[in-house]
Amino acid sequence: MVGLVVGEFETMRGDLNFVTDIRWTLNFPQILLFVILGFFREVEPINITTVNIPKVVKAGTEQNIVLDCIYNMGNSPKTGLVIKWFVNQDLLYQWIHGHKPTGSDEFQKYIDESYKASNDPDTMYRAVKLVRPGHELSGNVRCVISTQYDEVDASRRMLVYSPERVLRLSHSKIDEGTNQVTVRCVAEDVYPRPTIIIRQDKEPISGLNFYYKNNTDGRMNVQAVGVLDVDKLQLPIILQCEVLIREANYSSIQEYIYNGK
Repeated sequence: MVGLVVGEFETMRGDLNFVTDIRWTLNFPQILLFVILGFFREVEPINITTVNIPKVVKAGTEQNIVLDCIYNMGNSPKTGLVIKWFVNQDLLYQWIHGHKPTGSDEFQKYIDESYKASNDPDTMYRAVKLVRPGHELSGNVRCVISTQYDEVDASRRMLVYSPERVLRLSHSKIDEGTNQVTVRCVAEDVYPRPTIIIRQDKEPISGLNFYYKNNTDGRMNVQAVGVLDVDKLQLPIILQCEVLIREANYSSIQEYIYNGK
């Protein structure tokens, strides 16, 4: 009799364990989802709080030019933290957490790799200090902050303009057949493509022809040519050439008095 009761008890306990196993199996996906959702609710993503990318820079400037993306890691895991900077699609600079930063081969001559944005080991080399930047750095500048679990980026347009190396205004001898004089203005080694205006007594000369030549380094030579009818001139006159890079609010002028010779 006792043996029968014990046997029934063992059978009931086995049945209970079986039911418990079934409930655990049925609820496991829900439990796993709950754990995953709870984990992601607690992890704060990386947040970029400030982006410092200048709109306009003069090529070759001695001023300190720093590109910076200030970010907050929150409680996001720092595993695999990497900071990258790009100009258009080209890599400019990279910092892998725990290593020294490196500039790309193409742009390394413009980068001060020793520059530290902070003393925080998680943000120390986040920024790029440019040294006498060249016009090649113009375009869409983008910072990318990434870990194994997250990635954020920010971008701005930056123009590195190069004023003309030479600005030359000249005129030809009077053409005896047409009684006209040709006026030329030449700007050499300029970036980006400028606007050129030739004026006579402060009034723009209409009907100018323009000629462009791209240099191997990306800068260009630009020539503007205009024609004046000598019979319509009240000599002497002031001839003036102005080179404009409107995006940079840059202007350069050369002028002189023309008396018909």
